[in-house]
Amino acid sequence: MYKYSYALLTLLVGLLIVTHVLARDAEDDAVEAQNANSLTAEQCGKKRSGCCSELYIGDLDWLSKCLSMHANKMPAEIEADMGKTFKFLSCFVECVYKQRKYIGKSDTINMKMVKLDAETLYADRPKEQEYHIKILDFCRKDAITKYNLIKFAPGFKAIVKNACRPFLMMVFLCQAEYHMKQECPYFRWESNDKSGGKEMCKDARAKCYEIDGITLNQ
Repeated sequence: MYKYSYALLTLLVGLLIVTHVLARDAEDDAVEAQNANSLTAEQCGKKRSGCCSELYIGDLDWLSKCLSMHANKMPAEIEADMGKTFKFLSCFVECVYKQRKYIGKSDTINMKMVKLDAETLYADRPKEQEYHIKILDFCRKDAITKYNLIKFAPGFKAIVKNACRPFLMMVFLCQAEYHMKQECPYFRWESNDKSGGKEMCKDARAKCYEIDGITLNQ
């Protein structure tokens, strides 16, 4: 399952670059990566240097069903024909949002269901509940603006010709990079840097959960 999630991230990165959506944050206002034990509650709510530059696709637990269903259709890498890559990713996203019951009328995001789902996903973690709702609300509005700007462009029309609900794909792309561009509190601190960054972010995240009085199930 992890190899599928890695491949999915690779495809998302490629798609973001190709469509000029990705704009990685330089983290100029990030908290310096000091020892986790010296973190404060205020610092836990801000970006942390080295921990906010990874795309976030969601928890594997609730992506696993759709990953399994669509794994055999996953391109090995970004296709020269972007339409094939977009088709796979958009159908995967449709599956995820349908599973979460987020799809409302006219392919919009049903914020009532998002709020109900957040209460279940992040029970006893109010900051994460609020953050999840905030992201989906921001991204559905952001996606409307961007989608309306590009939906009639000939190149875009060709890419999405056989796609599944391209608007939802725009929402998901926004959701995946929200913490890189907007807010990156401690529960989004993550790194794949095996030279120490991964453990540094993990330890800092654990310290902030401790500060908030939250014990996570291992």
